[in-house]
Amino acid sequence: MSNNSEYKDILIMVRDNSPNSLELELNTVQSNYYKYLINQGYIYGAKVEEYMSGDVVYGASVFLTKKGEVFLKQLLEEAKPIRMTARNSHEQMQIFLERVENNDGELQIPNDRVRERDYFDLAKEAISTGLVKGLSIKYASNKPFFIKHEMRVTKKGFEILENEFEQSNSETSDTVFNFHGGDFSGAQIGTNNIQNNNYGNTLNEIEQYLSTLSESEKLEAVEILEIVKSTEKEKSGALSKFTSFLENHPNLVELTGKLLVWGMTQIN
Repeated sequence: MSNNSEYKDILIMVRDNSPNSLELELNTVQSNYYKYLINQGYIYGAKVEEYMSGDVVYGASVFLTKKGEVFLKQLLEEAKPIRMTARNSHEQMQIFLERVENNDGELQIPNDRVRERDYFDLAKEAISTGLVKGLSIKYASNKPFFIKHEMRVTKKGFEILENEFEQSNSETSDTVFNFHGGDFSGAQIGTNNIQNNNYGNTLNEIEQYLSTLSESEKLEAVEILEIVKSTEKEKSGALSKFTSFLENHPNLVELTGKLLVWGMTQIN
């Protein structure tokens, strides 16, 4: 188990029981975790004492500091499963192929932060498209497991393994942004240039989409929407800092594109 996972479990325990008294006997490893969190100012009111029989953490009123709450939020975000976008799928496939190449004895365990079903979908794709040989998937009690026989990565698999993700022509042609000097006059924005100007329906779609995002993603998405919904014509510069975020959230690009088109039709 990673250090971050241990820190997360301790912080959650303190958060869910605070402010409250705390008294726990610790082994050496646990003691080091608590000492780190206390010394970093993440936990207030706790102290670690060393005794002949072992270490003890205690306190009469122990709770997370603001700094501790921020750190816990960061750890929870990092623990969330990866969204299998085209880019993430490519990167996770590379990790899977590397594991096959190294004859990983724990191949059954999914890549870090990848859901089991997504992981085995990747494996099925690798097998069906000839990226690997000597590997198959069987099921027992509805659970998938690997059968290996001289498992190896093929030449086709090495092409995936050794090349960075490139957005395909079909993907880049789906969403078109044509900005002319920062002015949206004459711009084409939409999926395959099909423009939907139903503002109310689009807002409902956006609300539903936002509900699927994490809190940190939602904050960034809302900031983008505020720029899009503003009456200012020059939006391209303001949106430029969100390029990476938008690349990883194509659905948001499509929905905000609809709002932009609607807004342009209202410009006198």
